[in-house]
Amino acid sequence: MIGLARVRRAAGAPVSLLLLTGALIAGCIGPAASGDTLVGRTMHIGEAHPLNDPTATFTSWQQVAGGSPRILLNFWASWCIPCRDEIPLLFDYSSSFMPGATVLGVLYKDSVGPAATTAAELGATWTTLIDADGAIASQVPVNAAPLTLLLDANGVVLDYRVGPFTSVAEIAAFADGPQ
Repeated sequence: MIGLARVRRAAGAPVSLLLLTGALIAGCIGPAASGDTLVGRTMHIGEAHPLNDPTATFTSWQQVAGGSPRILLNFWASWCIPCRDEIPLLFDYSSSFMPGATVLGVLYKDSVGPAATTAAELGATWTTLIDADGAIASQVPVNAAPLTLLLDANGVVLDYRVGPFTSVAEIAAFADGPQ
């Protein structure tokens, strides 16, 4: 195991910077709750407003997903570096011919202004729901982003992933997962 002093000399970076970077990444990803208590749970949308039109209101998953039989519900934030890295992959997946699931976003502990800017810069063209009161996120036993749920059309959680995807193939395999 490399000691902290050796890391400082070898990498040339102050230990405090390394610790801060680790804390920021851990803050984005966060720990999962113990057990698989999320699979099989029905997620409720309540009354959600899309980031691109805060005057519109969605009240069901079918309404927001356009009748898609599967939904990739991705919790993200503009301040989360792994989320920012994942957005172009989600764009490529959602733009592919006949994707296995419709991509939807949930704005996680973020403000509309920075999120709208990030979405435009990185290509998050899918509907992202503003979760201002945290009603959607409160149903999930994970305390950070990115988190992606695979839902059926009724909002039942089929599977979930804590942390970012690293390839479009990985997203496609997840979306085609449990039936």
